[in-house]
Amino acid sequence: MSQLFPRLLKIILPILILMALLTVFGERGLLKAHRLTSERDDIRAKVEKLRRENQYLRGELSSLRNDRRYIENIARKDLGLVREGEIVYRFRGE
Repeated sequence: MSQLFPRLLKIILPILILMALLTVFGERGLLKAHRLTSERDDIRAKVEKLRRENQYLRGELSSLRNDRRYIENIARKDLGLVREGEIVYRFRGE
């Protein structure tokens, strides 16, 4: 009986060490799981950002298709257009 324990220890201990190493560092180990969880969270954040951007762009598209005042505002602000009969005053910059 006393000789059986050292033999079992010599067999079981390396197996346990190998299992522990595989559990932490293996293909399905804890480190890989943590890395994948982090990557998943990053992808979810990007997807949510893209959803918000798409929602904004849908609203912009709807305004461009249906809201004449919105179109006029863009034409005035971005293109510098004016209505017929309006007087434009330009001031010299500093």
